[in-house]
Amino acid sequence: MEENGKIRILIADDFKVLRDVICLYLEQAGDLEVVGEAPNLKDALEQARELQPDVVIMNDYLPPLDSAHAAELFRKQELPVAILVISMKAEADLIERSFRYGVNGFMHKDEIDDCLTEAVRSVHRGDRYFSPRAREAYGSIQD
Repeated sequence: MEENGKIRILIADDFKVLRDVICLYLEQAGDLEVVGEAPNLKDALEQARELQPDVVIMNDYLPPLDSAHAAELFRKQELPVAILVISMKAEADLIERSFRYGVNGFMHKDEIDDCLTEAVRSVHRGDRYFSPRAREAYGSIQD
């Protein structure tokens, strides 16, 4: 966390419009600060090393890899970030693989307006976060 007490966030998504929407939601919260944006995995890893964010919000597919394998690269490089995945698909197998490879939270893109700031704060605290739709999908593989 910066001296100003804000949670530092890097947004990694290949769609600029979505990065802009996420920034708008985060700017409304006084304790969250977007420090960088990346359209692909290579840029996300470089910016994570350079900017040292607390949380990386990434799409479930960050060219050229899915979120599970992208998270694995963050962990192999020992980047001390919490990873929150946002996805249009709340599929149980993707959620399970993502958590296995080091993701801290998972949410559906349709829930950004309801859950985003809560999710960021939760993974920053070290908690595992599932949005309601992700929890519903993930629960289906635990039954």
